[in-house]
Amino acid sequence: MKISGRHCLGVWVLLLGLLIGCTAPGAAPPALTAQAAQQTLDSWNSNYCKVMEFYGFYRPAEAGTTQVAYVLLTNPGDKAQKPVVYAAKFQLLTQPDGAQRWYLTSLVSHASGLTHRQGWDSLMIPVK
Repeated sequence: MKISGRHCLGVWVLLLGLLIGCTAPGAAPPALTAQAAQQTLDSWNSNYCKVMEFYGFYRPAEAGTTQVAYVLLTNPGDKAQKPVVYAAKFQLLTQPDGAQRWYLTSLVSHASGLTHRQGWDSLMIPVK
């Protein structure tokens, strides 16, 4: 059986398509929006913290699955306490079923000086 050049090219294109399809990455990871981050911060401990201002995200270069949101938080139960700037760390984690989800993993501030951290370092709050 003789195979023409046109058929041979078609076979190569098909094989290349299969190879690229097998190595292509899966679905894009879910985006972390400012609204979802703020809603998570407002709801995880509503007696203690309320977001007054959301400044934005910072993505550290060394950690592709981490985003840090800078926020001004106030304590709604204590009107005498001044609002404080916090860094809220969100991490994209892969669940056992393979799905990826953002989690709030820490909330810290250096408002009392660079040598004094206050906040929470061991959170695991899912972003809704």
